[in-house]
Amino acid sequence: MPPSSRGTGAAADPAAAALDQLIRSLQAEGDALVRGDLDQLSEAVQDKDRSVQRLAAELGRLDHSGLRPQVRMARDLNDRNARLLAAHLNANRARMQALFGPAGALYSPDGHAAGAEQRFARRGVRA
Repeated sequence: MPPSSRGTGAAADPAAAALDQLIRSLQAEGDALVRGDLDQLSEAVQDKDRSVQRLAAELGRLDHSGLRPQVRMARDLNDRNARLLAAHLNANRARMQALFGPAGALYSPDGHAAGAEQRFARRGVRA
């Protein structure tokens, strides 16, 4: 049962309130990822960071084993958002390969980032 549905409510438990805010932030982050709304994504990530910091401080004070269902929900939402981000990363990686050639062109043979002169020289363009 969500903390706000209990008799005492989330307001009586700061950890439950922080967890509720984290869940809302994760939902907003997922919505922004689906829509590709960078402004909302930035806001949601900042809210998420504040919520995590607040939650960490609250959870350290008492035993909050009753919050396990909400913690699982937050974990599941975070995992979902990671999968959504992976799709965006793969699309961006493909775009970069189209612009700069294979991924190896972005790195020197020793694994360090290649300078602009090394990357663009392979494509016949000078930086």
